[in-house]
Amino acid sequence: MTFINFKIEQGIGLLEFNRPEKYNAFNRKLLLELNQLLSEQNYNSDLKVLLITGAGKAFSSGVDLKALLDLKGVEQAREFALLLEQTSELIYNFNKPSIAIINGLALGGGLGYATAADLRIMSTQAKIGYPAVKLGAILPATCTMYLKALIGDGHTKDLLLTGRMLQADKALQLGLTNYIANPEHLMNQAYELAKQIMEAPSLALTYTKNTINFTTKREIEAVKLYAADNFAFLSQTEEWQKRMLNFAHKKKANQ
Repeated sequence: MTFINFKIEQGIGLLEFNRPEKYNAFNRKLLLELNQLLSEQNYNSDLKVLLITGAGKAFSSGVDLKALLDLKGVEQAREFALLLEQTSELIYNFNKPSIAIINGLALGGGLGYATAADLRIMSTQAKIGYPAVKLGAILPATCTMYLKALIGDGHTKDLLLTGRMLQADKALQLGLTNYIANPEHLMNQAYELAKQIMEAPSLALTYTKNTINFTTKREIEAVKLYAADNFAFLSQTEEWQKRMLNFAHKKKANQ
């Protein structure tokens, strides 16, 4: 079974996370598939704009709790954190413009990957947030920096320290999404936006996004290894394990 669906039609690529029964949560296999696909498509001349979304009712709920609970020791946790960071950077540094289509729930690293895209369009029915702190965890450094670049230090601290959820209208007000649309119009509006972007030459688009991203890319290089070490340390603490297990049990009880 593949955890990533991908197709290209008339220059527009549609990448879809495909674990709908798990709300498209990231495990190691999904991340490796995503990593490989982005690397392969980065210089595909047939691809002009990349759309990213999730199958079913969610964009992505972030990292799979089972993948976190299965981590054995600091080194394994650090390796997983670096895989999260590397894959996130492949989205951010992708050679073509990218649009995240937030069709439903987007949490933690899942929302972080949406902020790695160049633009975001969000369903009016979607809910988003960064609940990591409530689980005793931290957001990947790349995702933190993307968020900071979009909405500034104050709003970033508010969302990360409280872990609160946002509706689409509030996300638009903060600048966390560029557009909102009713669910039945979401994909059409995303494709129309992609077609509008494609009216410009590909090289101009690439150099424009690279210029905008330059400062944030430099800041990420300075902090990502430090943040991976912090993630690895926290993953082995008693508080982390207890909160993760409690959350997993609550989730199972509600299903």
